Amino acid sequence: MDREVGTRGSALGDVERIYRAWGRHPHLYAAQDLLTFLGRHRTIRRAAARALHVTRGARVLEVACGTGRNFPYVQEQIGADGRLVGLDYSHEMLGAARSLVADRRWRNVCLLAGDAAELDVGSGHFDAVLCVLGMSAMPRHVAALRRCRDVLRPGGYLSVCDAQLFSGRLSKLNPLVRDLYVPTTGWDPHRDLVRDVEQVFGSVQVERFNAGSFFVASAQKREVESDRVQQGVMPQTLDSTIPPDGQQ
Repeated sequence: MDREVGTRGSALGDVERIYRAWGRHPHLYAAQDLLTFLGRHRTIRRAAARALHVTRGARVLEVACGTGRNFPYVQEQIGADGRLVGLDYSHEMLGAARSLVADRRWRNVCLLAGDAAELDVGSGHFDAVLCVLGMSAMPRHVAALRRCRDVLRPGGYLSVCDAQLFSGRLSKLNPLVRDLYVPTTGWDPHRDLVRDVEQVFGSVQVERFNAGSFFVASAQKREVESDRVQQGVMPQTLDSTIPPDGQQ
């Protein structure tokens, strides 16, 4: 995997170092879900998967898939006949995800290493794209959102689940939240991800949880052909860029 240079490379390297450590301790990473989601990790992760609006047999890409914490909820939606591709920049996180896939004996999961901002899996071939707690940490998140849009088929959905600072009376907790999560997750609490999703996709629907500190933003790709296709540049097929089931 090629490293980026300059400021971009430094920022990506910082995030990689954080998640390299988490990937080496997947059980600790799973345990922190209780605190991060205030005990509602199953509810919120399942809501993010349902916002994909997919049925059995669908092809789903999860960007910044980490250790695979969302895989069970995606599997509920797509079934054994579906296809789930997990992408992450951290090899350690992917190693933990690979162990989970083996333990669950899922044969419809493929794991790939790469930078979401330079996503290279063809265009227009996924029914849905999921990203949970990833867009707030990756350095080039708007570029990643554009690539997510590109890989979706027309009519397909993006579901972004992420966190934001408290508002109102609970805002007094924000200094503690920042001190806890910025250095340990690479979280950028100042990003307006809902706005960014809307700017890339044209519209967005939002469901909020935990006093507004968590949200699921879903957006549908418009029923138009991509500029690349209109210009006569045909995208690679999914099967030419992703290994067959079980080969990672």
